[in-house]
Amino acid sequence: MQPQHGGQLQKAARQFNIPPEQWLDLSTGINPFAWTPPPIPQSVWQRLPDSYDALHWAAQQYYGRHCIATPGSQWLIQGLPENRSRCRAWIPQVGYEEYRYQWQRRQHTVMLYPELPRPSELQRDDVVIVINPNNPTGKRFEASQLIELASVLEPLSGCLIVDEAFMDPTPEESLLQFSLPGNIVVLRSIGKFFGLAGIRLGFAHCTGPLLNFVEQSLGPWGISHPAAYLGEKALLDQTWQRQNRQQIHTASEQLAALLRDHFSPLAIDNSGLFCSLQKDADWASRLFRHCAKNGVLIRLFEDWNRVRFGLCNTQGLQKLDRTLGQFPSR
Repeated sequence: MQPQHGGQLQKAARQFNIPPEQWLDLSTGINPFAWTPPPIPQSVWQRLPDSYDALHWAAQQYYGRHCIATPGSQWLIQGLPENRSRCRAWIPQVGYEEYRYQWQRRQHTVMLYPELPRPSELQRDDVVIVINPNNPTGKRFEASQLIELASVLEPLSGCLIVDEAFMDPTPEESLLQFSLPGNIVVLRSIGKFFGLAGIRLGFAHCTGPLLNFVEQSLGPWGISHPAAYLGEKALLDQTWQRQNRQQIHTASEQLAALLRDHFSPLAIDNSGLFCSLQKDADWASRLFRHCAKNGVLIRLFEDWNRVRFGLCNTQGLQKLDRTLGQFPSR
């Protein structure tokens, strides 16, 4: 079955009979304090991009090394299984479900792991996928641990794919800050930190045949001209980036503190751009429905008894506080 995702506000509005404008949408993990795009020149709308050199230069300044632009990280998540002969793909037991769905769809053998596979468990051609920080658990792995795992995979012709879609608030923890073996692929996204999910722009650090595969799959104009124009400017706006990291840190701490007022601190995981909670069976579903009936949309992971809360402003926190205060079971 195809995975479901957050952000389905129109569906929730119909289901609970509340107009979309009356909702507090905390379901996506996208930064609500988004970078403000400037006006886009008419020429950008009318002309195909001559090249992506300026965008890639901006990405190198931001990420610290060469990354190739893609039409969103989801595009790569769907494409990477096509670049491998049938193999075993190690995927987090709890994590972004598109990975499991896409690798199974291409008839690879999916190995779901609660913890990273041990070296003795790995076989030739294995692919290990790590979401760092994990969505929705917020779990993080040290860069040294991941580089060591890639080193084990390298002589096996294996590959390590690391999804860093939620890493931007803590760039010092990114793998891109370290010397990497050639069998590591790092995925990044403009959508989460910059709050620009609608332009569908992502980046990947990869080398060798995989880089060639990505370039050939993109074709001549894989990134829209408006997306490339805005992406370049956002990546170079260092003042906004510094200020926004502080704003995200403050908002994240405020959200976590509010949740601690209503639930056990041991149940709360904080990733920076979202907080999530896990409790007993059917608790998550009851909390989701209670919030929805009060016009607060959170992300429900029913199979894992987990819910996720995105960041919001002070007014949103007040609405969330009132709603959680009325929840009948803590």
